[in-house]
Amino acid sequence: MAGAAHITNLHIPVSQQRDGYIVPFTLQGGLIIIQAMINDSMGNFVIDTGAEGLVLNKKYYQGVTDESRSYYGVNGRGRGLTVSKNNNISAEGLTFSGISADVVDLTAIENNKNIRIAGLIGFSLLKDFEVMFHYRERLIALSRVDVNGRIIDPMPFVLDKVDSLTFVMGNFIPVIEVKVNGFTKKFGIDSGAEINLLDLKRSKNIMTEFLPMRTIRLAGANNEESEVIAGRLQRVKILDKYNCGAMGTVLMNMDNLNKIYRTNLDGILGFEFLSPWLFSINYKKQMLYLHPLKVVVP
Repeated sequence: MAGAAHITNLHIPVSQQRDGYIVPFTLQGGLIIIQAMINDSMGNFVIDTGAEGLVLNKKYYQGVTDESRSYYGVNGRGRGLTVSKNNNISAEGLTFSGISADVVDLTAIENNKNIRIAGLIGFSLLKDFEVMFHYRERLIALSRVDVNGRIIDPMPFVLDKVDSLTFVMGNFIPVIEVKVNGFTKKFGIDSGAEINLLDLKRSKNIMTEFLPMRTIRLAGANNEESEVIAGRLQRVKILDKYNCGAMGTVLMNMDNLNKIYRTNLDGILGFEFLSPWLFSINYKKQMLYLHPLKVVVP
């Protein structure tokens, strides 16, 4: 899910006794859901590395339309964005203030998950941390970093790393290189995607590794739907040594997503790829770290 946000002021409580922030989450299908206080109310938020910043559900929040700004969704270009300014959001002692957020229709997510969704939390709120995603223990660990990406007060378990790979930023989404049947491909890392995406135009040389199963309806911008082919993607490898199992993947035209990310992605890696790993994203260093699956978390 793509959106936009502009942070005018970021306040992180400073304490010599505080190493970082551990935020528990629940999984709704493949979506990471945390509870956070938004202004004066508690809400459910999706942690979405494919979103630019804070996105609020227009079902519950109002904003002012900015016709000078537009956006692209998976199904096409959206109209002028509605923006809400000066929002405050906090979770587990971590507070962001003075945030402008896009206000969009998230009804499709709510209907699909049968849960009230206040919004999405993306890149702009995560970029000053090294963020560990621990799907098995249902927690996110956020470690503050300096301008060079060094963790300021590390929690011991976040330092236990077994491997790493570099990424580049596709506008605001981390982009890694993977091998699919020996071919190098560029994939975005999107924790807000329940299923992987594969670009129809850029994947002809690896189509032998995509096993189509059925057609499904995929909801995009403004809840518009398009019909796409769902199947399994196999023979994916990272760092030339880690083999992934066959993953649920949708084959689609990604032109509009590539306009959002200002790059040429071959696909998106979401829950199907991410959930078996214990990994961290360090935006400042542009590194993705792999951790041993068993760690001791206080």
